[in-house]
Amino acid sequence: MVSAPSSANPPGPDQAPEDLAEDLQEAQSPTLARDQEPSDSPSQRPDYLAKHNIQYENHRSVDWDLLTPSMRHYAETKEINPSALLLYRMGDFFECFFQDAVTVSRELELVLTAKSAGKEVGKIPMSGIPHHALDRYAAQLVEKGFAVAICDQVEEASQAQGPLVKRELTRVITPGTILEEGMLNARRNNFLAAVVIEKAHWALAYADISTGEFLTVQAEDLDQLTQELLRLQPSEVLYPVDAPDIIGLLRPGEKKIAEKFDEVPDCLPSNLCYTFRPRSSFLQSEARSRLLNRFKVKSLEGMGCEHLPLAIRAAGGLLHYLEDTQKETPVLLQPLCTYNLTEFLVLDHQTRRNLEITQTVRDGTFFGSLLWALDQTMTTMGGRALRRWLLQPLLDPKGIAARQDTIAELVKTAASARVSAPSCATSTTWSASAVAPPRARPMPAIWWP
Repeated sequence: MVSAPSSANPPGPDQAPEDLAEDLQEAQSPTLARDQEPSDSPSQRPDYLAKHNIQYENHRSVDWDLLTPSMRHYAETKEINPSALLLYRMGDFFECFFQDAVTVSRELELVLTAKSAGKEVGKIPMSGIPHHALDRYAAQLVEKGFAVAICDQVEEASQAQGPLVKRELTRVITPGTILEEGMLNARRNNFLAAVVIEKAHWALAYADISTGEFLTVQAEDLDQLTQELLRLQPSEVLYPVDAPDIIGLLRPGEKKIAEKFDEVPDCLPSNLCYTFRPRSSFLQSEARSRLLNRFKVKSLEGMGCEHLPLAIRAAGGLLHYLEDTQKETPVLLQPLCTYNLTEFLVLDHQTRRNLEITQTVRDGTFFGSLLWALDQTMTTMGGRALRRWLLQPLLDPKGIAARQDTIAELVKTAASARVSAPSCATSTTWSASAVAPPRARPMPAIWWP
């Protein structure tokens, strides 16, 4: 068991962590001032937490007027992104309170402590991490399918005007909006997708904000949508809903929660992470205007989706989500590209699994797969392109021949460079690879649609 870093923080006027068993039981009964949300059930907590009767586990289950100024600000900030885990900077730590403290303690195996939230409120759950370890712990939470909101100090304590240091939301990290290199696999895309479904028609838009790729497709047959999502394996899927009480994040394997709502279709694979968004973000007029303004164009004809209303809605809804979550870091995207499923050979999920294209059947690992054996690319861009080619083979003979000619030219150029490398002082890259073992001597690759 790892001790909670927050418990090592010395108690002060703004922080007083103590033992959970002694302090949480002293808390008074909650004053309900807002609609109370269901908290984590005891069966979902570790044994050392399930035995405690945790009070004020939800930030809405207490009258905010009774909270200390810092806890009131925490609750107000939590309301901005209720579905994200809020990491709140306090001194040298990022702290979590209420239901987020219980979740972080459970997922990161940290000791849950308590903090005084006001004389009439008593103690509330608290857990935290050192500020210098933020990226490491945030990566673990995102990998488990959580969204993480970072509320950081934006001024020095010596410059504070008033009793509190100014804090603001600086980042919202979700599985599909990761930009940190240490949290990404450079040889595969980290896609954020958006889905719009109208009866038997559907549209899918997806983007990788770390590379700028932005594509969309519209078609019929919901089974094709399922297969396309399974091929892409997006880290996060946006889906518009009418019910405001389920706006939030649905982690992989939690689709049973969404089954309570008839508007969530069965064609969405249960092994993906879903973020429910209001339908207002996917209105066609707003989505079209957002696309035109983003790419500084007067028509979507050049992007191939002028007459594809569902594709426009999906792409516009995705852009709206990026604007909401990436306020501090504007995302650079390539112009929207529209493709047609009839251009490619469709390999269903079971076929890809049996062929072991990207992972083995026995243990589901990349080592030993077809892509592992073939990937001799020199760059990460080439690695992503080769993965895409294997998972989405072309049907057009001219396109296939063009790829073969391109690769043949690269092989010929690489061979010529290796031969001339010893006598050419400027060919340091090729001379280095010429002495490498055959397996470690990769061929360069370029991007090809």
